[in-house]
Amino acid sequence: MEKPFILLVDDNEATCTLITALLRKEFEVETASDGVEALEKLRTKTYATVILDLVMPQLDGYGVLDYLKEQHPDILRRVLIVSAAINSKELARLKPYEVCAVISKPFEVDTLLSAVKQCVGDVSGGGFLTSGVILLLADFLRQRLM
Repeated sequence: MEKPFILLVDDNEATCTLITALLRKEFEVETASDGVEALEKLRTKTYATVILDLVMPQLDGYGVLDYLKEQHPDILRRVLIVSAAINSKELARLKPYEVCAVISKPFEVDTLLSAVKQCVGDVSGGGFLTSGVILLLADFLRQRLM
């Protein structure tokens, strides 16, 4: 059985290495170091999900989201945001994109794996408050209250 392909878009090499190592048992992971490289890959291949950082050189995560919203809106429901730049303002900015899930860095391995599996399987587009977003909000609140 062929493994689903995931596009991991992050300019941090250590993060890419870690996430690739965590996912390679169940998924084929391709990486892009910025939004420009991500767009090149998205134009030539279909991915089961896209794991996307928001803060990157050249073209940031929002540039990739804008491209997807215009060219491939169906893929937005399978985008997993993994970024250190997550706060209430960023969550509000992400809401119109209706991404699958949002996870703050640093992340827990189980949370990441669960969110990736949800996004790979989420073709129905259940709206912004998916279980992945609820997990993020719970994690965000837990970190702030500790």
